[in-house]
Amino acid sequence: MSDFSRLEEKLTKLRGRERTPGEPRKLRGSDAAERLAAFVTEIDETILPRRLTLTVDDTPWHFAIANRRLQALLAPAIGDAAALAGKPLPDAEDPSVPALAKVLREAFAGAETIHISAVRLTSPFPSDVGVPAPMLARVWNVSSTERAEVPPEERMRSFLSALGRDALAWLRIDGEEVAEQGGDAARVGRMAEQAAVFLDGYFGKFDSLFPDPAQSCVTVVSPGIGEAPSVLFVEYGEASAFIATPTTNVARLAMAWQRMVTE
Repeated sequence: MSDFSRLEEKLTKLRGRERTPGEPRKLRGSDAAERLAAFVTEIDETILPRRLTLTVDDTPWHFAIANRRLQALLAPAIGDAAALAGKPLPDAEDPSVPALAKVLREAFAGAETIHISAVRLTSPFPSDVGVPAPMLARVWNVSSTERAEVPPEERMRSFLSALGRDALAWLRIDGEEVAEQGGDAARVGRMAEQAAVFLDGYFGKFDSLFPDPAQSCVTVVSPGIGEAPSVLFVEYGEASAFIATPTTNVARLAMAWQRMVTE
């Protein structure tokens, strides 16, 4: 259990620093419509509560995001945004939703650059408060990246259960917690130690490894030497897993993973 505690402590630390104000990324898009669509996509890819910040030139705009929902504009309370800041968005039909789109389009249209960052947030709102990203896209008349109908954690569970004897051991991670394990207990313990070390470098260099936003990834953590198994790290949204498998299975499992996430 101590192995899991160390890994979960590492996950909490690294997920929290995965995107911080000190590590901003440029928001995609060259005009207001494209930037608004990119913002909706960011919302659609955010499951755990986050304070998402868009720095429009030198002005930071803070939003509460959780469960793939835009919950509220937190700040700034300036100009036309003053009437919207700090108030939860109850549903897509509320007048504040198109009003917010208007404010953002105006801000985005005149911006030279827009950077985006996110930090963990103890949300002041229940998880079901806010407007889901697909509905937001319709109301705002923009297109966003469509998510799979099956949640990432369900896909991950299905993938792991289908491995059978191909997996000597595995650890399933949801967000910042080890959710489930399978296989030889000793291998699971060793893999948890290996996972904690790997994730430190992985999250620290994520933007360099994947300059374009990646919804799903598969990475060979250890290629396996001699009779030692290979270890794969698979990630889909906030769901991820470490899998120990014989080296001869690596290519086949990677292909199976790719087929699964593109279905």
